[in-house]
Amino acid sequence: MRSVLILCVSLQIISLAVQAQKKDSIRNGITNKIKTSDLTEKSFKSIVRKSEADTVFNFKSEEAFLPYEGKIIRQITIQPLHFYKTILDTTKILKNKFIQFGESLHTDTREQTVKNNLFIKEGKPLNPYRVADNERYLRDLNFIKDSRIFVVPLDDDSDSVDLLVMTRDVFSLGASLDPSSTTSANWLLQEANFLGTGLRFAYTGIYDSDRSPKLGSEYSIRQNSIQGSFIDGTVGYTNINNARSLGNENESAVYLRLDRPLFMPYARWAGGVEWSRNWSNNTSLKPDSLFARYIYSIQDYWGGVTFGEARSSESEIENRTRKFLSVRVLDQHFIKNPNIALNPRDNLLYSNRVLALAQFTIFRQDYYKTKYIFGFGRTEDVPYGYSISLTTGWERQFGLERPYSGTEIRKTFTKNGNIISLDAELGGYFRNKDVEDMSLKFTANYFTKLYDFTAYKVRNSVEVSLGKFFRRSIKNPLDINNENGIQGFRADSLAGDSRLRARFQAIVFTNWKLIGFNFAVVPQLDLAVLAQRNETLFSGSLFQGYSLGLRTRNENLIFNTVEMRGYFFPSTVENVNQYRITISASLRIKYPTTLVRAPDTIFN
Repeated sequence: MRSVLILCVSLQIISLAVQAQKKDSIRNGITNKIKTSDLTEKSFKSIVRKSEADTVFNFKSEEAFLPYEGKIIRQITIQPLHFYKTILDTTKILKNKFIQFGESLHTDTREQTVKNNLFIKEGKPLNPYRVADNERYLRDLNFIKDSRIFVVPLDDDSDSVDLLVMTRDVFSLGASLDPSSTTSANWLLQEANFLGTGLRFAYTGIYDSDRSPKLGSEYSIRQNSIQGSFIDGTVGYTNINNARSLGNENESAVYLRLDRPLFMPYARWAGGVEWSRNWSNNTSLKPDSLFARYIYSIQDYWGGVTFGEARSSESEIENRTRKFLSVRVLDQHFIKNPNIALNPRDNLLYSNRVLALAQFTIFRQDYYKTKYIFGFGRTEDVPYGYSISLTTGWERQFGLERPYSGTEIRKTFTKNGNIISLDAELGGYFRNKDVEDMSLKFTANYFTKLYDFTAYKVRNSVEVSLGKFFRRSIKNPLDINNENGIQGFRADSLAGDSRLRARFQAIVFTNWKLIGFNFAVVPQLDLAVLAQRNETLFSGSLFQGYSLGLRTRNENLIFNTVEMRGYFFPSTVENVNQYRITISASLRIKYPTTLVRAPDTIFN
């Protein structure tokens, strides 16, 4: 009996070895065939012929797949690559002591994990746009640095093709330290791709000598595309105010999130669920007369479906225009309200809110592949297209029940390597046949083409935004803090009904390198004008912010971008210092590629 068992095990091992050898042979054959294919040369050379950090390109994502449109996908082969390999054929790898140590700790992404994120299927006709969408979606995963899908023709007369899906890992173990002052710091430890399964474990900790207790923590677990459903699930606990928080105090929370993005225009549905229970903690040891003690819960549900013809009836040309109908229900309920006197602006924070919205969106979105927008040489996807949304619904807050209506128009396009995006929003509430809390928001972004010099590369950007309230009733006024106006600036006493802001930024990608980390110098100018209710916009006060940043990132690692930035504010108020230096190790900077969002109000 024992000999029979040994024989069976031996045969199983031989079978697995033969299967593995056969799979490697198929992969190598496909890779060699790709290299000799002129039709895919343009996309292949960007990852094979040159180091990605030295290659600049700008072309439509679907371009390499158009010659094969309509051919049947016979077989899809998946090949994840190690984080240290620099070319697809694996003949050249980067080896040093750091990488050798990292290799011993890293587990490559499993084929099943990649398969769970594929929506192109064997036996189906090849759709160039959907293949490009899937390539982009894989590249968006935080444990994947880059992805390429290659078409392998069988022969000139065949109506079928094979696909090779190649993904390149990042080193999934990460640790970062962010010293916010001489007496406080926060840090992050994470495994973003546990055993290659797309499972993320993260621990965030803080130390603050003025805090009680001095140490705080957040623990979270996130699973990518549960069972291939494209639903990402996250569960966590925090006592350092890292969850979705409403109040001004430090909060603890337990939370659960389920998210299914609209990963391509033809996905049937998208949506999300969030549950959390939050409570305030007196970590600053305030006296009872000043500490707001409260408990509240958040329930947020939204979902939508897409529809529209995939092709026009006569020309059989891809029709990328889609329609999306979505609904959202939000319930923010205070189980225990603060037991102290609040200033008028805080009353809205601690009020119950129930929101029910429906939204209809028409959109079309395609992508360019390029580099050096925010990343240090990695492939970045830039959307272009438009969306038009109409929103209607109802809100109950602060004792008022009011219908709401709004609209939004977005347009993004590229011209000669320049990227331009425009976004206009208008919305308001109705009560007693009058409009109130009506808000207008207009934002324009302009990214110049990349200027490629010998020693460095430069991309400039300008962002201009106008915000205004009409007949403001219960909504909080506008401020100019941080991303709302002047980065690094925070003055709670500055608020108004009209705001105009502008940001001028240059990102200078240098050729400096240190153990795989690249560096960029980022000068920035922020301007903001804030006007009160009865003032014209240009009679308001002008505030300025000048800053210079140094960013660094290793694109092969899971680390976020690290930035050290110094600020100078010519005019300040309250306790805002004219000079300030910050270090942030938690920047996740990327060009937005979201197709649709949950319905919401403006300036909520």
